[in-house]
Amino acid sequence: MRKPRPATYNPVQALHLIATDRNGSPLSCPTCSGKIERTPMDVPPTVSCHVTLRCTGCGRIARYVAGAA
Repeated sequence: MRKPRPATYNPVQALHLIATDRNGSPLSCPTCSGKIERTPMDVPPTVSCHVTLRCTGCGRIARYVAGAA
């Protein structure tokens, strides 16, 4: 039996969240309008740091590598 995957945003929503985060604008979930929790909290994040954006309401996640293109 496979391990269940966490809920993720569709690609368009994920790209929008990532672009908004890189600009330093306030984040809200495009699905449920919930608060987005960012890990790590460093702004701006260090180069090559893995950043995770997770909605506290619906639990959806988006991940990206800071400093990448």
